[in-house]
Amino acid sequence: MSDYYEEDVWDEEVQDGLLSEEELYEIQEEYRKRRLLESLIGPSISTGFHILLIVLLAIFIGDKLKQPMADIQVTLEDVDPVKLEEIKIEKPESKELEKTDVKTPELTTIKIENVETDKNALEDTNDDVPSTDDKMAENAVSDIIVTQSAVASPSVYGGRTKAGRASAINRFNASKEGQIALNKALWWLKKVQKPDGSWGTAGKPAFTGLALLTFLAHGETPTSKHFGTTVKKAMQWLANDPINKNDRNGYPHAIKTYALAEAYAMTGISMLGEAMNQSVRVLIDGQQEGGSYNYKYSTNQNRQDLSFAGWNYQALKAAYGAGCEEQGLTEAIYKAIEWLKNNSRDNAKFPYSTQDNQPKTAKAKHTMRAVGVLCLQLFGEGGAGEIKDDINEIATTDLAKLNWNNPPKESLYGWYYATQAMFQAGGAKWRPWNRKFQKELKESQHPEGYWVYPGDYHGGNVGDDITQKVYATTLCALMLTVYYRYLPSTKGAIGNRDMKNKAVDKKRDPVMKEEALDLVQ
Repeated sequence: MSDYYEEDVWDEEVQDGLLSEEELYEIQEEYRKRRLLESLIGPSISTGFHILLIVLLAIFIGDKLKQPMADIQVTLEDVDPVKLEEIKIEKPESKELEKTDVKTPELTTIKIENVETDKNALEDTNDDVPSTDDKMAENAVSDIIVTQSAVASPSVYGGRTKAGRASAINRFNASKEGQIALNKALWWLKKVQKPDGSWGTAGKPAFTGLALLTFLAHGETPTSKHFGTTVKKAMQWLANDPINKNDRNGYPHAIKTYALAEAYAMTGISMLGEAMNQSVRVLIDGQQEGGSYNYKYSTNQNRQDLSFAGWNYQALKAAYGAGCEEQGLTEAIYKAIEWLKNNSRDNAKFPYSTQDNQPKTAKAKHTMRAVGVLCLQLFGEGGAGEIKDDINEIATTDLAKLNWNNPPKESLYGWYYATQAMFQAGGAKWRPWNRKFQKELKESQHPEGYWVYPGDYHGGNVGDDITQKVYATTLCALMLTVYYRYLPSTKGAIGNRDMKNKAVDKKRDPVMKEEALDLVQ
């Protein structure tokens, strides 16, 4: 019954006066209660029904999950141990391996192509001390064939290893500042190396040789971290450079031979050995009978040139130490020693040049005095009586003139030899020279790492500006490597050759002197 209907009935019944208001109100309340009860019964029945279903379903599922447990009884029984039979293993019969003949492959030399220059590396100015391997692996140079040759032993070049340098620097009082200056020079030389591996303009073999000698003196090889490529390219250039004994009076060939010999001694690279032997042949064949040299390797004895001879003597020493077996090498050294001693006996004392049948009246230069003394020292004759007064002269007169800002004529050329000569002499003669020359070089070096030649050049102009700086820088840098470049002469400085199977007169052989025997065991 709708509300509309209820209102209509209410109005009609009230209007007709059939029921009182109280009766109508009671009837209405009864009606509403009945409607409320009807609305509640339906949902209650539905809810109860659903609850019953849920309870019945839960009981059903619970019965399904229950599993009957079986009764298990555990009993222990004694069991007799089982005895295992020993298994015998028979040793197999040993059979001798069949011997096979294995032939050692022959090594051939491969021509090396030029290596491109790393432009970024050329700008590197790192001052860290370059490291070198104490024992260079023979197969470390990828495209260079290495031979098993009688190269110099570590006792000769051992001072150039990382450990050797550290020991020598401490032992012979090399200053930290001096080695920093040397390191700057190496980086500058690397920077100005030409793409083909050379240095210099005219006389390129000489300046390339001097630069390579500088890196080798510091122990740098083709495997070195910072300078490996620099060294490798220089070696390639020198090995491929054709022989020209007439270039600039022969100086470039002598210096190139010197560098090739040291490079071969330190690496054992076959192409360097071949180039060394060919170059040494020129030195042997071009020596005068009396033991000296003249420009362009003229064997006519009308003139002897000690300056030119000095570079050839250093090259002969290096080749001998590298194991060069060119016929006549030992005899060439004998003749050189005899000629040097004869030129130290006269009043002139190591003149620059002499002529046969003429008295030696020219006053000796400080440069030539140092050349003569050092070469005899390197040949194992450092204790010769003929040069005692020359050594004293270097240690006093020449030391007093060691002044970069007020240098004597041809100063740096002479200082290069004198520094080595004083190191070889050692003791009280070495210490004051060591202090002074390091100070002079340190204070005169350009911030970029090079030096400008003081005084006059020996032999005149040496080329363009860069070439002149290369010349001065290599001589200065070589002076700063003196501590570990060669052992003192009393320790066998000229080299280490295995002479056990050679018929050599030990009294005459310069390497077999008493002071060198400890290296030739």
